[in-house]
Amino acid sequence: MLPPRSQSQHVFHLLAAGKTNSRQAFTLSVRSGQWGEPNSSERGVRSGAGRESKQKLSETLPHPMEQPLLLAAPDRPGGGIQLSPRGLEALRALSAPVHVVAALGPPGGGSVFLMNQLAGPGCGFPGSPGLWMRIRPHPKWPDRDLLLLHAGGFLGGKEPEDGAGLQLFMLQLLLASVLVYGSDDGGGDAQDQLELFTYAQTVLHHLRLLDEEDEDEDPLLRFVLPPFVWSLRSTALAPESEDVLEAEDHKLEAALGSPLGPIARCVLMLFPEQKLFRVADSNAEGLIQLCTYLLRCDPKTEPGGAYVGGAYLAALAERVVDAMQGDAVLRIGRLCQEAKEIAQQETGDKWPEDADFWQDDTFLKNKDTSDTIPQPDDILQATTSLWHDDTDGDTPLRPEDVAWVEAPSPHPLSPMPAPLCLVENSDGNKLSVNPEALAVLRGITQPVVVVAIAGPYRTGKSFLMNRLAKQRTGFPLGPTVRAETKGIWMWCLPHPSQAGVALVLLDTEGLGDPNKGDNSNDAWIFTLALLFSSTLVYNSMGTIDQQGLDQLRLVTELTNHIRVRVDDPDPAAEFSRVFPSFVWTVRDFTLQLREGKRLLTEDEYLEDALRLKPGNGRMVQEHNEMRRCLRAFFTHRKLFVLERPTADANLARLEEVREDELQPRFRQQADAFCQHIWEKAPVKMLPGGRQVTGTMLASLVEKYVDTIVKGKVPCVESAVTALARTRNTEAVAEAVAEYRKGMEQDLVLPTDSRAVLVDVHRRWERRAVTLFLSHAFADNERTYQCQLMRELEAAKEEFCRRNEEASEQQCQKVLRELWQNVERRLQCGDYAAPGGAQLFQDDLGYVLEKYKWWPGKGVKADAVLEVFLREREPLAQALHATDAQLVMMERQREAAAAKEAAVREAEVACLKEQQRSLEEHCRQLEQRLLEEQRLRLKEQDRMLEHRLKEHQTLMEEGYKHEAKAMRLQIERLREEKKSIKKHSWIMSGLGMLCSAASLFLPGVVGKVASFASNLVQRML
Repeated sequence: MLPPRSQSQHVFHLLAAGKTNSRQAFTLSVRSGQWGEPNSSERGVRSGAGRESKQKLSETLPHPMEQPLLLAAPDRPGGGIQLSPRGLEALRALSAPVHVVAALGPPGGGSVFLMNQLAGPGCGFPGSPGLWMRIRPHPKWPDRDLLLLHAGGFLGGKEPEDGAGLQLFMLQLLLASVLVYGSDDGGGDAQDQLELFTYAQTVLHHLRLLDEEDEDEDPLLRFVLPPFVWSLRSTALAPESEDVLEAEDHKLEAALGSPLGPIARCVLMLFPEQKLFRVADSNAEGLIQLCTYLLRCDPKTEPGGAYVGGAYLAALAERVVDAMQGDAVLRIGRLCQEAKEIAQQETGDKWPEDADFWQDDTFLKNKDTSDTIPQPDDILQATTSLWHDDTDGDTPLRPEDVAWVEAPSPHPLSPMPAPLCLVENSDGNKLSVNPEALAVLRGITQPVVVVAIAGPYRTGKSFLMNRLAKQRTGFPLGPTVRAETKGIWMWCLPHPSQAGVALVLLDTEGLGDPNKGDNSNDAWIFTLALLFSSTLVYNSMGTIDQQGLDQLRLVTELTNHIRVRVDDPDPAAEFSRVFPSFVWTVRDFTLQLREGKRLLTEDEYLEDALRLKPGNGRMVQEHNEMRRCLRAFFTHRKLFVLERPTADANLARLEEVREDELQPRFRQQADAFCQHIWEKAPVKMLPGGRQVTGTMLASLVEKYVDTIVKGKVPCVESAVTALARTRNTEAVAEAVAEYRKGMEQDLVLPTDSRAVLVDVHRRWERRAVTLFLSHAFADNERTYQCQLMRELEAAKEEFCRRNEEASEQQCQKVLRELWQNVERRLQCGDYAAPGGAQLFQDDLGYVLEKYKWWPGKGVKADAVLEVFLREREPLAQALHATDAQLVMMERQREAAAAKEAAVREAEVACLKEQQRSLEEHCRQLEQRLLEEQRLRLKEQDRMLEHRLKEHQTLMEEGYKHEAKAMRLQIERLREEKKSIKKHSWIMSGLGMLCSAASLFLPGVVGKVASFASNLVQRML
């Protein structure tokens, strides 16, 4: 790896002294593979210049940050990140312009070494997880600050996309004025090391330039992202290689070989400038060239082109983290504009007007968008994220640096040792929920992938589910013709390929069991499997023939057993919105997948079997109805065929059969099925795109089973509404608890002013609103958000009251302590002696002066002083200390006036704070509604794609009447899409929140109209 930083030599000093482009200025000898001290002759030549440059820098900016400070760290494993108040405070102290160099890279890639060289003397960057910062005077422009950001704990592995590592990268990317990726050459093809930078592929998934959904804007992100620099460490550097790089001005594209990997294509598309610098262990020239380039890069600017300071960077960091906690796509234009407005409020600075920057395309004119830029379609999409705790440095993470990071939550899921019956089916065919299994589900706070299997009895369903659980036993198998599984059994396990997600396997009792004697019971079991699952596996034997399709006759009866909406004249039209993915497994399959001489895939075989048959006879129409329902209800269909698993003699003891006793072809087919489920089966979702957790699934199970037991038809809308009431109430409680916890943690009472308390309140109110909106759903009337607003306002007033009480107690304590000397003199009779009145006046003046400058008195200092002096005025009269009495009366009047002024200011500030609070709620709600709009449009596009494909198939099959009906559905979906694209429903939601808030927040009365006007202007 790159050698450690020398204790006496830093590139920082050389650059500060202006020695940046000559080997004579900086040479290093290689000792045992490490960069060592210069030899004695070199030391003698350079020592004076080095001391001069150090002295000059220390005189210019005498207080550089001598050790790294944590700016952001993981909030929980596999989850979000949290900002450090100390880090934000340090950021806000920076004035514009600021040069922001951000670096990351795999362990041993040299990113820590590079940042330590730029930082100069002091404690080095740790490799511990988090985003670390150091601030130094810029070596070339001493009146500017150099902000260094390093992401510790990097590497692009196979962690979930929503991990803390990805969020740290996004924060780093948006704060940087230049981004550095440091890696070694891997001892082979160096280009392979660039392909480890898989974060680049996630940018298109998480960043958008504008608020509008525009697929063509992806290449335009390069106009707002920083330059990209690849720092490539090599053990040796061939002179000819360096000559080629210098001749090409270190352009990355010129140095890359063909073919380009997906990461390389992504980097060339996303970043406005891409550079490559090779740094050799045996040569310092490459390091000097790299540092020189980094320090000559432009300062950080906002999108309008104005230089920014620390207030903007801190506000942008807070806005980005808030948006990521809400699991929303980051809208760069909106986030930067909000950060700019906050920075202007905090600093009072006026920036150049660029109000139209995001509203038109003027910023794109004369920009190079040639076809040489790789397009998004050329980039292989990835869903991997990058998070583990490997370190790249030698400085440990200090506990005091991360004391503000919360404990990991939720706890990792422990696998159930064996399945439990979730829905019991008694001998009388009466359904009931097992409380023990329900309790297990309620304890799962992670999102769930729910895979249910259904099909004729005794077809091997349980055997397949055990393989999905990676177990030979679990769901019971039986050697006889009697069905083993009754009701619906559940097995909850950690997902094998998605961290932070639970896999819930549901094994249902077989359909068509002659011992049940009640076909309606089959229908309800099948209905519950559909409603519970995100992927439904239908298991059958032999082939997909008419008999096999007839066994699925329950699909044609689903309109009698499920409602999507309460008032729905055509229930079947909405089934595809809420039904799970459909996977058909055909067991003991012996046919060849061939049509004539053409080989068929499994999916082609399925779709061919579902083609409508020609004819108008009753039998043909009945058979076609089954096919039509399967095609209409399930938008995602998949088929797996599996041969007989083993010899007939072993079928009765499948649980005992060794893996090598199974047929090789069956093992291959079964593994393909399991791999598909593990990789493709989606998380269970509610209408609108809300992920379902185990806790939420438990509520849905109760609601659906209870409805069936009462003899009613389950309704998805009703179940979701009931779930929303419960979940939204919990979300309010959780958000208020988070707010109270944060306030207790960050507030030290009494505060010097109300503004200090309000500043902490704003931070934790923002986090509470973010937390609420990330958990709440279907709050269409904004009832629960208004409840949150009321409770947060009440909690803030409670903290204000406690702050005043703490201030009163502190002031009384201070005055008692200061008055002790006066009490002693009174007891000794000093004031009764000649000259006592003057002595009392002097002591009173001393007390008042000391009290005036006593720190930490809080907001009630004047009010307490007024009462204190009024109580002691009779003492001055008794001592005939006329002058002292006059002083006390004057100070009383001053304190009373100050108290009244403080009360008036507090009232005005309270009203303004209520207005700001409403604006914060509206801002975050608008972001949430825009995200919901994006998800709804995505769902609408999926439905349209499915309907258009079905329309084309019907036309090809000659069913023009059915195709015409499908065309009407397509037109209706297009009209719905247009309605969703309009912002009127978003404005309506914000308007309801504003109107409701005006009923209990006096400060917003009369402001609702202006809020609405601003919303209309912003939406148009």
